[in-house]
Amino acid sequence: MNRATVVSELAKVLQVNEAEAEKILRAFAQVIGPIAAEVPPYFERYFEAQIQIVLNKVEDLERSTQQRFNELSRLTQQQITELHRSTQQQIAELRQSTQQQIAELHRSTQQQITELRQSTQQQIAELRHYTEQRLDALERRLDRLEKWLLSVLVMILSGVLAIIFRIYFGG
Repeated sequence: MNRATVVSELAKVLQVNEAEAEKILRAFAQVIGPIAAEVPPYFERYFEAQIQIVLNKVEDLERSTQQRFNELSRLTQQQITELHRSTQQQIAELRQSTQQQIAELHRSTQQQITELRQSTQQQIAELRHYTEQRLDALERRLDRLEKWLLSVLVMILSGVLAIIFRIYFGG
């Protein structure tokens, strides 16, 4: 493992930038340096193995976090897609319901117009029939009045003629 890799990994583990990680590593080297010369090689191997284990755990944690993030992203996308589909379906249902209501309203209006026309035509027919009855009754009365006036006129004329005949023909 080279120095740049160690600094980079240390920065990731400590969650600091690489410059700060390098400062920490130098400080650590200054403090541990004199002791490190006294440390047996097996301890170095053990220490490196422990560092590698920590780095592996960090990588596993990053991988796990990325997987969880990807899963969350996938689930969020599914929910957005389902919400979009559900919204589109509701819009389509509302549109269909509105069109049905408009069609029903149109049908109802047409039916009311037809009923109004029929009612108006029936009232006109009844009014015509009533008017014709009244006119027929009036014509019958006028005919009777005419006949009565004619009979009265005939009687008056008969009386006048009778008077004229008496005056002229003898009296």
